[in-house]
Amino acid sequence: MVEPPELLIARLTKASRVERIACEFGALQFRYWAGPKGGETVLLVHGGSGSWLHWVANIEALTQHYQVWAVDLPGLGASDALPAGYTAEDAVAALVAGCRGLKSLQQYHLVAFSWGCAVSSQAALQLGDAVKSLTLIGPASIGDVSRKGGMKPLQRRLPGMSAADLAALHRLNLHHLMISDPAKIDALALKVQVLNTAQARFNSPKFAKNRMVLDAVRQLRQPVQVIYGDQDGPALPDVASKSALFFAENPLVHFELVANCGHWLAFEQPESFHELLNAWVLGCVRD
Repeated sequence: MVEPPELLIARLTKASRVERIACEFGALQFRYWAGPKGGETVLLVHGGSGSWLHWVANIEALTQHYQVWAVDLPGLGASDALPAGYTAEDAVAALVAGCRGLKSLQQYHLVAFSWGCAVSSQAALQLGDAVKSLTLIGPASIGDVSRKGGMKPLQRRLPGMSAADLAALHRLNLHHLMISDPAKIDALALKVQVLNTAQARFNSPKFAKNRMVLDAVRQLRQPVQVIYGDQDGPALPDVASKSALFFAENPLVHFELVANCGHWLAFEQPESFHELLNAWVLGCVRD
């Protein structure tokens, strides 16, 4: 029997320890799940209009190997919002301050998704040796690349929509933006989407066409892994060609393309994600 989304989310919530770190704008919220003694530490950074719930399908599997932290970025999830007129750099500064202020977090592998890739890659430049490696999943902010013939448009929420209409809207938008296989858009995916979008107070799409990720990758000295699903909506129509953008900035980047998978790769194909991350972290530790 499939576990109801509410029960899974409640169990993960109860199993975590919450730490709120004061920053100049307010507080950034982190959650921690204990893993095996001596295990490597990972810090999970979610995507736009998201929260730690973007990793709901991964946390229990990851705690078999790692000490697991997840952060809610500014204006998203349970973290405080930035003041009006905020910039992308403000979100980076908040993450840097939060990581430095969290004394339980010393050295870790940053694992980021979508908008989280922009914030994390830039933050890693400032966090230095605290970041042991960086994994970027479906990164945005790789320049104003052509999207002609790519992702189908998202639908807007309209006043007075019924619950059934809203569910259909979320399902359609998840398919266009996040999950390539409609069969994977289950009750959990819909629940996470509803919860996340209801708390979103940060407009990340307005920063999606900048070069924050590529500019950071060019300068980073830590190992960098980039992963895309080959049906990643925001990266369509030619996902594979994104490798050239990264190699042009840093020829040492490790680039992976996962077949038959969309943007929210860690949810749509969690096993593939776990295998890639485990092999990556093991390789970084051995090196």
